[in-house]
Amino acid sequence: MTNTLKPVETTSNANYLKVARNIAKKSGELLVERLPSELNLAVRQRRILMESADREVHDYMYNELKLHYPSHSFISVFSKNQKFHKDRPQWVIDPIVGLANFGHGDPGFALSIAFVENGITELAVVYSPIFEQLFTAIKGGGTYLNGQKIQVSRTGELQDSLLSTRFPYDIRTSNVTNLEIFAELILKAESVRNNATASLDLAYVASGQYDGFWAINMNPWDLVAAALLVEEAGGKVTGLSGEPYQMEFGNILATNGVIHNEVVKAITEAKSKYEIENQTSKRTTI
Repeated sequence: MTNTLKPVETTSNANYLKVARNIAKKSGELLVERLPSELNLAVRQRRILMESADREVHDYMYNELKLHYPSHSFISVFSKNQKFHKDRPQWVIDPIVGLANFGHGDPGFALSIAFVENGITELAVVYSPIFEQLFTAIKGGGTYLNGQKIQVSRTGELQDSLLSTRFPYDIRTSNVTNLEIFAELILKAESVRNNATASLDLAYVASGQYDGFWAINMNPWDLVAAALLVEEAGGKVTGLSGEPYQMEFGNILATNGVIHNEVVKAITEAKSKYEIENQTSKRTTI
C-alpha cells in the first residue's frame, strides 16, 4: 500500500514555523552547493550561475510550501502577481539575499521566508547558510538565533552606533539614491556599512550586532521577514520619517529603539537638504 503525502493545512504558527525552518535549512544547503567553484569567474559565467541558483532555490522553496499549503498565495521576485493579499494567507520568499555577494563567492548572503495573514507578518525566518545562523520569530514570541533568544543592542547615542544600509537597485538611473542620507549618517554614527544584504543586516540589528539599518526602494521580500525579527527582539521599525512601517513600501528604518529618534532627525535633515522623495516604491495591496 502506497502512502500519499497530504497537504498540511494548519492554522498553528508554530507548525508554520517548523515547516519554514526546515525548508530554509534545505534551501541553504542548495545554495552552498551552488556557490562558485572558482574565484574570478567571467562576468557572463557569474551571471548565469547567479540566475540559475536564484531560480532553482526559489522553485524549491515555492514548491515545498505549495505542497504543504496549496490554498496559500505567494509573493517573490519571480511572482507574476506581486501583490499583497489581505483576503488569504501569503508567503513572502527570497531565495538569495545578497545575490551579487553570492555570485562573487562572498559568504555574506542569506535567504528569507515570511508568513503574512490579514496584512500582519506572523512569522519570519532568515538563514545565513555559510555562517549557519538561523534567525526565527513568531509574532508575540520573541526572536531567536539558533534556538537562543536574542535582543537588540542597548547603544544609547547615534555617535556610538554601528549602522548599515542598502542602496537601491536602480541607483544608477534613479533620482532617489540614498547617497545623501548615507552622507549625513556616516558623519554622525560611529560607522555605516553597506553589505548589500538587507534581510541579514536587519537580523543583525535584532541580535544587537548592528544598532540600526535603513534602506530606500527595496523590494518587499527583502524586508518583510527581517522586520519582524527586529520588532520581536525589542527594536523599532518604521518608515524613514518615523511613520508606521508598511510592507507595501520599499522604505524602512529599523533600530534598537533608543537611537531611533536621532536617526529619524538625521534622515529628515538630509531629506530637507536634498529634497529626497519619500516612499517612492509601492506595490498594490488588495
